[in-house]
Amino acid sequence: MRRLLGPLLLAAIGCSGFARPTPEQLRLLTPPEEPPTPVLERLRVHVSLDSAWLAGEFDGVVVAMRGPEGPLVRVQLFGDLGPKMLDLLARPERIVGFFPQTSEGIDCALPDEASPHLLLFMGASLLERYSRRTPARILGVREEPEGWLVKLRPAVRGTEVHEFRDRNGRTTKRRIWWMYGLSWDEERPDSDDLRISATKLSLRVRILERSVDAALKPGSLDLILPAGVRLTQGSRK
Repeated sequence: MRRLLGPLLLAAIGCSGFARPTPEQLRLLTPPEEPPTPVLERLRVHVSLDSAWLAGEFDGVVVAMRGPEGPLVRVQLFGDLGPKMLDLLARPERIVGFFPQTSEGIDCALPDEASPHLLLFMGASLLERYSRRTPARILGVREEPEGWLVKLRPAVRGTEVHEFRDRNGRTTKRRIWWMYGLSWDEERPDSDDLRISATKLSLRVRILERSVDAALKPGSLDLILPAGVRLTQGSRK
């Protein structure tokens, strides 16, 4: 897939390897200790998507539970006239989702049942986004003039994750490698803008509204595929 992270990240990946992080680097690159109880976040978003599976402009809702046991993320996207176009639930050991308009979906245990699919890529990106940033996840560091390239312990087994963090510790770029030599790039110009690029895939997410510890409707973090959904090549069941 395309490599769009920019010369700095590309050069760093192609040159010498990562060094074991020092205690000082770990302090700089990890936030203050997160609370032991799960943190719930709800976002209202606008998504611009161009892919082989789905394309268009969509409004959507993201609900994420970030906790010690790992993240749990639900995404629903809606078309201009209100019909649901995509429904996805991601957890580190499983990704389930479907396109209601075509009744096509996936239900994949990770990493063994995964194969290339938009819903798998989206799920893996979301799980990285909402995984806790702890010292134990930092496997290696390379210091650069404007920040650090960081190799992370991935949220999803079978992937490899590199992030670029600026001098304030903010993640501005990320690359994720997965099966079959595939990879995709994420850029975050600011905290409310995410762009994902890969071959035959371009996705931009703009956060319109954000709330923490909001009340949720029952079932907001559950997804069971409806009867009649056909499992596609994104699943090996």
